[in-house]
Amino acid sequence: MPFKAIFFDIGNTLISRKAWLPGALEAVQAIRDQRIKTGIISNTGDLDRDQLAKLLPDDFDFGLFEEHLTILSSEVGVQKPNLGIFSLAVQHAGCSPWESMFVGESLTETLAAQQAGMASARIVNPKPDFKALVNWLD
Repeated sequence: MPFKAIFFDIGNTLISRKAWLPGALEAVQAIRDQRIKTGIISNTGDLDRDQLAKLLPDDFDFGLFEEHLTILSSEVGVQKPNLGIFSLAVQHAGCSPWESMFVGESLTETLAAQQAGMASARIVNPKPDFKALVNWLD
């Protein structure tokens, strides 16, 4: 079954040290080109969106992700690995958990996404293989 929504963690999955990880931006764009909804599920402490944006690369654009699928813990009051944040993301996407995927670097968080019924992909640094992720979706 094809995925209808793919959610990414931000820190150490897409971004590290205020720079995109190699291939991350291209992977997000390729997934969008496949007409799959893109979103974010990220633990952001007590940072609001403007404060978070200052910690991200200058070319980071929240517009790459659907507004209603940007799930920040500081805005929803639930943090990963709590299953509630994954269930909330799926609810916002308007699809079944098995039609969605979470991409992150944390084993605990990717396992929690699976517990919530989502597929998951773990990005391992320092050489993340985003091409394999995009190719697997084709």
